[in-house]
Amino acid sequence: MALSEWTRIFLGEANGVLHGDTWNLEFDPSIRHNSPEPGWKEYIRTTSARFQCTQCRRAWPSNRVMVIFHMSLSDGNGRVKVRRYRQNCKTCTDAPMVDPRISAENITTLMKNLVKKIRIKCYNEKLDQGDYNHERLVVKSPHEPDHCEGCKEGICNRERDEVYVLCNRIKQMFTVSFCVLNYQPELTVTFRMALSEWTSVFLGEANGVLHGDTWNLEFDPSIRPNSLEPGWKEYIRTTSARFQCTQCRRAWPSNRVMVIFHMSLSYRNGRVKVRSFRQNCKNCTDAPMVDPSISAENITILMKNLVKKIRIKCYNENLDQGHYNYERLEVNNPHEPDHCEGCREGICNRE
Repeated sequence: MALSEWTRIFLGEANGVLHGDTWNLEFDPSIRHNSPEPGWKEYIRTTSARFQCTQCRRAWPSNRVMVIFHMSLSDGNGRVKVRRYRQNCKTCTDAPMVDPRISAENITTLMKNLVKKIRIKCYNEKLDQGDYNHERLVVKSPHEPDHCEGCKEGICNRERDEVYVLCNRIKQMFTVSFCVLNYQPELTVTFRMALSEWTSVFLGEANGVLHGDTWNLEFDPSIRPNSLEPGWKEYIRTTSARFQCTQCRRAWPSNRVMVIFHMSLSYRNGRVKVRSFRQNCKNCTDAPMVDPSISAENITILMKNLVKKIRIKCYNENLDQGHYNYERLEVNNPHEPDHCEGCREGICNRE
């Protein structure tokens, strides 16, 4: 859809909630992720869209369409720059990149999320960090990283079997390497999809500060608090996350989500084992435990704290012991110890 339609929907969602300030929205294909101008904020979302090749007219759907927003507010005037990441045809030689065709429904969802993020990042409003979900398309073919602009720039959230490709690309860029070990098929799709984000965030925080050593990170649901192998160190943090029951689909937020890290350094090779503690639905009988869905912001905070703790515990650096605070969610119900894996193992910090 044209810019005028995006602007119309944006202004409709912004009406009455952006403090009477003037906001303008523009398309800017030159903006890049993690490179906002000074004073600007960034927000990245995935959506679904359709593409059509301008050469052969072949059309295809995708649920891996990245949209990046850069936003700024100064003296009552706000600006939003938008970039929609393109794809090209896999069957044509030298096919040009084409813009996504995003439905009105998904543009509306993007604008709802954008306005909410503006309120949080530009007006410092205390809102929950949850996002509105976009409408997914029926996609019968796997995602094509070689034909995706988002993949080429390293921000596309690809499925678990593509994480290895991402790791290999990133290892060429950084002195600290990150490997995904001990793949466990029982991990949920939500957790597997988050793996690429944990990868890039960890590398970003570790780059240049872990003395050029090689560090590997793996997800290991079998590790337990206070049960360390010889030579390993432990670090436990609380974060916020959302859960969704796989039986009744009920969703709930929690500010009592425990994450445990076991870490070891030997002969310049470091390993980190990570376990996120699960919860289950209080309404269903024999409901299975489900993995937490942790926001990008809180993954970043976990990785900042982890890298700092590695520097203290594994390199004996004399740093302050303070932590970066995670972003809390709005939770209206009390914590449920009987449905919390962390409580059952005695490490959950309850009120």
